[in-house]
Amino acid sequence: MTLEGNVIELISPVGHPRVQAEANRRFLDTPVGRRVGFIWNQYQATRHFWPRLERALEDLCRPSTVQRAYKANTWSPLDKTKFDEMASAVDYIVVGVGA
Repeated sequence: MTLEGNVIELISPVGHPRVQAEANRRFLDTPVGRRVGFIWNQYQATRHFWPRLERALEDLCRPSTVQRAYKANTWSPLDKTKFDEMASAVDYIVVGVGA
């Protein structure tokens, strides 16, 4: 009997985190009158809060334009292409937890 085919492979449990490139942050002197984007994951616990938050920020900041991205999946990040499109069209983005 040979043991050559019976091999146990040990794999380190230490993972290697995926590092995402970050865009340069821009600082605004004021959010008033600026272009705003909202990214929301539509998590059930926030269904009453988030629309009120958007409305309050729109009333307070009077944005010149508003972009919205509502995710259908609460666990996956927003598609990079959609995020990049929004980021280039607005001055700042309000992101919900997990969005």
